[in-house]
Amino acid sequence: MSYAQDHRSASDISQCASVHALLNCIIKEVAIPERTLAFQWPSHRRGLPEELSGIPLQIKWSTSLDLWVMVDRQSTIGSQYYLSDVYLKAKDDPEWTAADAETLISGLLKHLPSADTAINQELAQQVRQSRQVMAEIVTHAAELPNRQPLADYPSSEQGLWFGHPNHPTPKARQWPDECLADGTPSYAPECGIATSLYQFSFPADGLRVQANRVEEEDVLSYVADQAAAESDERVVLSMHPVQAAMFKKAPAARELLQRNVIRDLGQSGFSAVPTASMRTWYIEGHPWFIKGSLNVRITNCVRKNAWYELESTLVIDRIMHQLGRLEDPSLATLLVAEEPATVHWTPNEGSEEQQRWFREQTGIILRENFCRRFSPQDCLLTGTLFARDTTLVPMVLSFISQGYEGSRSTSTLPEQNQVRAWFQAYLRTLLAPVLGLFFRHGIVMEPHLQNCVLIHEAGTPQKMLLRDFEGVKLTRDKGTAWLAGEVLHPRVEASMIYSREQGWNRIAYCLFVNHIAEAILALSWQRPALADALWQDTSTELQRVRNKLEVAAPELDALLQGGALPCKTNFKLRLMAQADRQAHYVSLPNPWHVPRVMGREVAYG
Repeated sequence: MSYAQDHRSASDISQCASVHALLNCIIKEVAIPERTLAFQWPSHRRGLPEELSGIPLQIKWSTSLDLWVMVDRQSTIGSQYYLSDVYLKAKDDPEWTAADAETLISGLLKHLPSADTAINQELAQQVRQSRQVMAEIVTHAAELPNRQPLADYPSSEQGLWFGHPNHPTPKARQWPDECLADGTPSYAPECGIATSLYQFSFPADGLRVQANRVEEEDVLSYVADQAAAESDERVVLSMHPVQAAMFKKAPAARELLQRNVIRDLGQSGFSAVPTASMRTWYIEGHPWFIKGSLNVRITNCVRKNAWYELESTLVIDRIMHQLGRLEDPSLATLLVAEEPATVHWTPNEGSEEQQRWFREQTGIILRENFCRRFSPQDCLLTGTLFARDTTLVPMVLSFISQGYEGSRSTSTLPEQNQVRAWFQAYLRTLLAPVLGLFFRHGIVMEPHLQNCVLIHEAGTPQKMLLRDFEGVKLTRDKGTAWLAGEVLHPRVEASMIYSREQGWNRIAYCLFVNHIAEAILALSWQRPALADALWQDTSTELQRVRNKLEVAAPELDALLQGGALPCKTNFKLRLMAQADRQAHYVSLPNPWHVPRVMGREVAYG
């Protein structure tokens, strides 16, 4: 298949995207670590296409199943473009057969190398549902051809068409069936439609507001329309419409609604747009994003505000505020979205378990709307920046080209020196603050593509904004020093602490495998040899950062000397139906210490 085929149907495009995500997972998580991958044609080629350009890649999934696909490069970390369908051949099959996403996942599950543990029997259905959502997204995008995902920040939140590229079910959304009666719901971010938030009125005596640097009455005005409160003895809180539907059906809430303790105000709240995270809402001109609970599984996780995360958010916010006052030069390009307030309501009656349930159902976190600090036109979600358009072509290259006014290149691609200069500037915004936080301060932030927002000036990277305090951890060896003076519930404190090894694995995976590898793949589209130069630029910037850290950094030293990268096992996680916190890591070879066994440049069909 060629890269851009505008005539392909939404179903074909979603099939490609879903298959590619599955291949990315099994290559990174299984084939490379277990050395079951080879860049070769199989000895038996019946059923495979003959007229193809590129590099053949064969995977021995198990003793009874092989996979084959044509790729554009020989990537040591499994980061490549696919130039053909994927083909399967079971042990007794007479020939290879092309597979769509459903056939691929069914074959993988049927021929598992080991069945020692219980398998998630819903995984095939989740893959199917994810692909169907992609098809709906592509169809919807085709109806609005003028939408530009990289035009501004809200557009980038709504333009992540295919989700996490290294996840088996990147668009899986297990909405309640009644929420899908009318097709794609308006609360899906890819629809780009503003939706009124749902509101409930609660007795004020069950309310708890916790805030740093924000007045309580201001917090209430930010989370919902308090004009609907009816009296001073009541308050109004917002909810995601789907969360509200599930909340009303729960016996504990239904009983209080029937007694008029809780009052249903319907979708009478702020008009807001869902961001890529599904449960965080952007309101134009509003000082804050509103992050509520959503008890729906999105990819790996049920997206709720756990009670201990409502507590830990405020602790991390205080730490980040203190950190900003230090003027640490390693953090010069770092920006952080503050999260200075949480709100929740619980009834005065009921068990502790029931009160925690209400706390998590109604809990809201306020996150700074940084588009008031910077123009929305100067902020971009990095996940979308390096993602594909609806023809599966990377969008970042046209973004870079537009930034080089007067470029004399006759190619549709920016010149390679322009790409490298842009990427070097990008790395300067990203690497120093993430590594400075970890090595100098014991703070683990998750710099994956959906947690980072690039602040740019006419396309040129200036600073990197990191967000989402839910994923911030403190290392036991150094970071816990920031908790001096804090009085915390043991469960809250435990949720915030990582061992140093856990912290490094999380940072290195998010930074290099999830983030930089995807950036380099997008930037080297149709020019696979350019990837080597971009990885060397990464190594050079890492060495510059290391020289300025002024503290011990053994993990970074090992990496610079050719050490392996940790890779999170997203596929295995879903295969075993485990929670995200149970994720394990496998090792991938270092991408800038690669034996040059063969040339990287290939022909394109």
